[in-house]
Amino acid sequence: MTERPKQKVRVMRYGGIKYVHNVPREEISSFIDSLPEEKRSSMAELTQVLKDEGLISIIPDDEPSPPC
Repeated sequence: MTERPKQKVRVMRYGGIKYVHNVPREEISSFIDSLPEEKRSSMAELTQVLKDEGLISIIPDDEPSPPC
């Protein structure tokens, strides 16, 4: 069985949403830079777009964080 690499749990500065990156940070930054301003202006909308695109995974509040 292949072990998954440990992922660093991150917390959104606004809203306290826990998430992990599914791709390198640089890829996320490039993707965000390519979005229109109206998509980037709302942290809630941006978070949803990143999740929908599979770039991040949201950790539900009732679920324990993965080990760092």
